[in-house]
Amino acid sequence: MYLFASIDVGANTLRLLIGKIENNRIIDIFYERKITRLGTGVNQTGKLQQENIETSLSVLREFSSVISRYNVKHVKAVATSALREASNPDIFIERVFRETGILIEVIQGEKEADLALKGIISSCSDPTSLKQPLFIVDMGGGSTEWILYRGKKTIERGSIPIGVIKLSESYIKSDPVSEGDIIKIKDKTISFLEDIRNKIGQHLEKHTIFIGTAGTFTTIASIDLGLEGYSREKIHLHKISVERLHEMSRKLLSLSLQKRKKIMGLEPERADLIIPGLVFTISIMEFLKFNELTVSDYGLLEGILFDIKEKFEKNISETGKP
Repeated sequence: MYLFASIDVGANTLRLLIGKIENNRIIDIFYERKITRLGTGVNQTGKLQQENIETSLSVLREFSSVISRYNVKHVKAVATSALREASNPDIFIERVFRETGILIEVIQGEKEADLALKGIISSCSDPTSLKQPLFIVDMGGGSTEWILYRGKKTIERGSIPIGVIKLSESYIKSDPVSEGDIIKIKDKTISFLEDIRNKIGQHLEKHTIFIGTAGTFTTIASIDLGLEGYSREKIHLHKISVERLHEMSRKLLSLSLQKRKKIMGLEPERADLIIPGLVFTISIMEFLKFNELTVSDYGLLEGILFDIKEKFEKNISETGKP
């Protein structure tokens, strides 16, 4: 059974998954994630910052070593908003390839949404049995992708140019965070949610399931569970009510940044991002009338893995060679 490796070069976090796929199910062999904040400063300067480039390169060198250790031949790395929006992505991409052998593909928001959906659906024990519509949100550091999925097909999907790094850099000006900062984040979020509601409002049903994937949502689940260390198994499919999110928000808003860093389940590197993440999540739920959030630890990374497998199998069928 062949091993595949997928890499997500995100605005906040770099992630690596090595796995094999049996009976259309992913079996994890190795998983790692490192926060590098590659997208920090892009919104203000239009460029990737040198410090974040070096940090990310260091992590990708580690990933390359792991891939070599497992002798993985089929690797795909994708980059999202940070490299989509920066004016100097080629410098980073060229250095990564030269120093690690990893070739990064910059994908657009719609492709990111498609891959996230593919990854989430793969985690279902029987994808064909899904009866309820799904509204999926992949909240990143620099952009947020969304998908409305029903009856085994995508009804609508899109990408909006806001994420937790952008919201934090643009609107959080006080510590602890002020009510004025929160209002600005809400206003910005709702301006985009209005457009989404206009596109899909008529398709949202009472029993539509709201699924959140990527770092903000998994961090919210980790805090709710009080985890000492990250656990994919415990986080995946964890459910949280909007009332519980309000409780969490009130508690965190009362704390300074340094005190938030000590909260169980919250990685210190995410302490500045959790507030805009929570405000964004609650705004989505209240604006689109969801009472519960289901957190998926499956998403883009797993979707990339299936993408590799599909291309691998196509190549075999066309050439007879792996």
